[in-house]
Amino acid sequence: MIYLDYSATTPVSKVVLDEDYQFNQNFFANSNSIHALGKEALNDIFHTSTLMKEKLSLFDHDITYTSGATESNNLALKGIAYEKKLLGNHIITSPFEHGSITTTLNYLAKEGFVIDVVEMDEFGQVDLENLESLINNQTILVSIGLVNSELGILQDISKIGKILKKYPNIVFHSDMTQALGKVKIDYSVADLISLSAHKIYGFKGIGALMHRQGIKLTPLVHGGKSISNYRGGTPPTSLIHSLGKAVDEAYSVIEENYSYVKELNQYFVERLKSFKDCYINSNQYSIPHILNVSFLGIEGKVLQKYLSDHGIFVSTTSACSSNKSLSKVVKTLTGDIDKASSSIRISLSHLTTKEEIDECINVLERYYEGY
Repeated sequence: MIYLDYSATTPVSKVVLDEDYQFNQNFFANSNSIHALGKEALNDIFHTSTLMKEKLSLFDHDITYTSGATESNNLALKGIAYEKKLLGNHIITSPFEHGSITTTLNYLAKEGFVIDVVEMDEFGQVDLENLESLINNQTILVSIGLVNSELGILQDISKIGKILKKYPNIVFHSDMTQALGKVKIDYSVADLISLSAHKIYGFKGIGALMHRQGIKLTPLVHGGKSISNYRGGTPPTSLIHSLGKAVDEAYSVIEENYSYVKELNQYFVERLKSFKDCYINSNQYSIPHILNVSFLGIEGKVLQKYLSDHGIFVSTTSACSSNKSLSKVVKTLTGDIDKASSSIRISLSHLTTKEEIDECINVLERYYEGY
């Protein structure tokens, strides 16, 4: 098996698995319980939150733990929209957002909110002049993801944040799920940050919304006592602990892993140059972990199935929209329907080897020979 779909999900690391087993032997109590064992569980959640804020340098942010980035995105967008609806109804986003953003915004549009989509330049970067031109006295929220999940394009979040800082009524949300554990930058520019554990070798079913202190949200989940005012219910203590462990592990080796993946990416691109009508859609602004490639004349899903039949696993679009036959993101960036319908996404990791890349190239060459 050659797994090249790490942007869809990652295997759980042995460190996280072992830690989870030990944790569940000792801290299984309900953290809402007032007895000593419950208080120990609650203290571990506080410790995990402190660790995460230190690792991400988000000291002025609080944390609401969620089931994953999709719930975090819903809480961020709906939570701000409903909380600030008396102040305005205008939201700005980008055309490169994950389906959990666009679907939520479509829902809010039906609720009477006005959604504008900012223009992108030829490299997939937010057009900063256009962004500022869209802002009006009804604008309450801007949601722009840090790294696009299909092309890997990294936005200049500091420049976006500098513009939005001039407008105190606007809350800046960023889905940083694909950036977490891969790139080390100043995340604190954003007021709201969505993330998920299963993209960084943690468990599925746990994520978080980091929110700047002082920002208020309308909760989506109401219930009894919890550790956050914005999500009711019994905290999943062991999953929260595992998320902290995954973050800790990822950021302890982030520079080394980034350099290794960058070298792999360059090697892969060099090997792909031998293929006729092969185009790299990812560009100089893309993180090396995501390599989007079009093989013109070959439908992406056909090539994906061929690779899968030979034990090599890649994606076409993002996993959450994998039933679609065409990548809207590639179409938006390139303006080329053929590239959009023939693209595949190759996701690299520190677990990937050059031998795996060579085998992938060999299988592709055999496909071309019989094509």
